[in-house]
Amino acid sequence: MKDEAIVRYTTASGKTRFKFSIYIGKDSKKGSSIQIRKGGFKSLKEAKEAYLNIQLQLVNGQYRKDTKSKIRFVDLYEKWLKVYKPTVKESTFATTMRIVEGHVLKDLGNYYLDKIRVVECQQAVEKWFKESPKTYKRYIRYASRIFKYGVHLELIKKNPMEKVIRPKLIEKPKEFENFYSKEELDTFLFWCRIKDFRQYAFFRLLAYTGLRKGEACALTWSDIDFKEHTIRVEKTTTLGMHNRIMVSTPKTKSSYRTIEVDNKTLSILLELKKKQRNNIISIFGNPLASSNFVFSINGVSIPRSSTFSSFNSKLCAKKKIRRISLHGFRHTHASLLFEAGVSMQDVKERLGHKNISMTMNIYTHVTKKRKKETALKFANYMEK
Repeated sequence: MKDEAIVRYTTASGKTRFKFSIYIGKDSKKGSSIQIRKGGFKSLKEAKEAYLNIQLQLVNGQYRKDTKSKIRFVDLYEKWLKVYKPTVKESTFATTMRIVEGHVLKDLGNYYLDKIRVVECQQAVEKWFKESPKTYKRYIRYASRIFKYGVHLELIKKNPMEKVIRPKLIEKPKEFENFYSKEELDTFLFWCRIKDFRQYAFFRLLAYTGLRKGEACALTWSDIDFKEHTIRVEKTTTLGMHNRIMVSTPKTKSSYRTIEVDNKTLSILLELKKKQRNNIISIFGNPLASSNFVFSINGVSIPRSSTFSSFNSKLCAKKKIRRISLHGFRHTHASLLFEAGVSMQDVKERLGHKNISMTMNIYTHVTKKRKKETALKFANYMEK
């Protein structure tokens, strides 16, 4: 070995170090030279030993150039996306991208795979927990999927996210309030009707059928059977790539259902249909199209739930009404069903829940009035 193969150099801090490079051929794809470069040796002897060791491995065909350190987590994410995309709906894919790029990549993206240990993952998890204590587990889940793909490609040996300790959110139990009593609902709908009939019809439908906001926004007139007094639920609105509003199929089979609707709610929808037709005629559209969206002004544009949410906030603030979320009207429907004595199984089927435990877990609150009635019924029974 010639000593000229090893070069002495001085670091920025003035320290003497040694380095070398070994030419091992041409890249068959790119045509560029491939060299092994090593540096940072404190002595000429240490550099010579490393040089000779690599040369020996090359002669015996045992040397493998470490390319893993050149692959960052964000690079692995890009590879994983290509495999993941064909397996899910556009809306699910868009949600995944928002979560990973909005949170996971900010903390792990620029790390090289061979530098990410459990400790780096744990630090990221604790940060996510502080920022989003109720949703941080989703970030862990997606990060873990990407690491698993890295293991599959043999870029890393283990998934470091599997060993993290998940912080626990300790919440003080508080009374569930995201629903209206019958009196509160009547008050809200009274002012709603005075302000905007389309908004009134939307909120009336949510409260009297328990539809999810996306299911209501996706409704077309062909879904409503005025003769049979039913509404067929078989689609929902979701956000696709670049926040594009789109109509998609429900996530679960149980979400597909046909709901019986009361006469007054149907009459309100029929009135809305007439108003929509008059409006469409004025803008030269097709007022008779059964594909027109029920809660769209022109029938063609897909309604956004944010429009109704904004109206809800403004109305409640102006009229000093206790505000609940759009999903709260679904809770309201369930609560009033329980108060009316409807069975848990019937509520489950009407709401399109996957299993009975979901119905029980979400709606154990029922209403204050119902709870008091339960206690009184028990007391009266025991006194007989």
